[in-house]
Amino acid sequence: MTAAAALPAPRTRRIFGIPVVVALFFLGMMLPTSVSVSAGGLRLSVFRVVLLVMFIPMLVTLISGRRGKMTFFDMLAIGHSVWALLALIAWGGLAQGIESGGIYIVEFLGSYLLGRLYIRSYEDFRAFAYFFVLTVCFLLLFTIPEALTSVHILHDTIAGAMGAPPAPFIEQRMGLERTFGPFDHPILYGVFSAASFSMAYFVIAEKSLMNFKGMAMVLGVSVATFMSASGGPYVVLMMQAFVGVWERALGRINGRWKMMFGLFGFIYLCIDLFSNRTPFHVFVTYFTFSTVSAYNRIMIFEYGTAEVARHPILGIGFADWVRPSWMSDSMDNFWLLTAMRYGLPALFMLMGLMGGLLYAAAKRKDIPESWRRARHAWAFTLFGISVAAATVHLWNALFVLFIFLIGSGAWLIDAKVPDDPKAPLKTRLKNGLKNGLKAANVNASLTPPTLARPIPARLF
Repeated sequence: MTAAAALPAPRTRRIFGIPVVVALFFLGMMLPTSVSVSAGGLRLSVFRVVLLVMFIPMLVTLISGRRGKMTFFDMLAIGHSVWALLALIAWGGLAQGIESGGIYIVEFLGSYLLGRLYIRSYEDFRAFAYFFVLTVCFLLLFTIPEALTSVHILHDTIAGAMGAPPAPFIEQRMGLERTFGPFDHPILYGVFSAASFSMAYFVIAEKSLMNFKGMAMVLGVSVATFMSASGGPYVVLMMQAFVGVWERALGRINGRWKMMFGLFGFIYLCIDLFSNRTPFHVFVTYFTFSTVSAYNRIMIFEYGTAEVARHPILGIGFADWVRPSWMSDSMDNFWLLTAMRYGLPALFMLMGLMGGLLYAAAKRKDIPESWRRARHAWAFTLFGISVAAATVHLWNALFVLFIFLIGSGAWLIDAKVPDDPKAPLKTRLKNGLKNGLKAANVNASLTPPTLARPIPARLF
């Protein structure tokens, strides 16, 4: 361990229990695109300004090790960003590639570093979960009337103050107006709300159905998601609910997650053998609101994968992709779009970053029960968004939220385990030994050779 890695973490100003920079970042995500300025051809929204201002300081902090030493996962995040930059340079030339790739690096790497560097303990994660869930519940004061009256209160008020047009017309679903909240689209509002579901249940309610305050927040998050009337957010919520029920029912069985993925594999195999459609076609058909939407996503998958096959290394950048003339250029598949724009290496590094962090966090066994609940909340949230990302594109606020959430769980792989007096003696001794060895290594690395003299013996 280096001396830099042992330096104390810099003090952080907080508001509502979370770092001020994280609060500003979240505020920026919840503002419509109209709250932005243009500079040199770039649209600078509030969250982009926050990430731009903090990017260099966060990069320096990462390299210095003052908020945890650099890991292989940090290198994957940097590698993905650099590869995307190279892909965009190959597409548009050096100047255009640096302009487009530079803002992508700020959004991707900046959002990851914000979560990675400013959520460094269970206390940080718990405060962030409370802030996130309470924000979603607070927005219900505006989105419930919006769904019932068809007046986009927050969006149109903010857009009107900036001289921008009101929210576009979108047909109702289930007799309700699809709510925007302060966002640009109901999908953005819905996924933002659904992403807080596991945090409400595992961190705030602490998995207790008798925790009425916590379960009220779980209900509030569910209502907020429902108000978006969008298939993508519903998938995010349902996937989290499924794995949550699985964990509650089989929590004492060690191989429960292998069983779950085995079940998924068995279902996939059965569909592949006994259906006249592919498993992907079946999944899309049953997880979208209309057959037209399902068919469009199937066509996107077929033409998008063909484009990836033609440009597997560096992708096509922001160039137009080959498709029938009657198809929209909208790509409702985040994973496929990433591979198509930046190449398969960029996709594999992103998936390796998320999957590797999840696996490394799952390998830690001797951790407190509160940490286990936080780990479930973080992992289940990423699982829900990842599944939904096969049917929707994560853009603007959704993209930076997803990447921030990936980084916000990095503390689970290397944070110091607290000494729990209620833990078994064997666990406390093991944790104490680990922490003691780390401290000894740090002290040894910080001791100058010229000062390491023997201590004289006392005569009394």
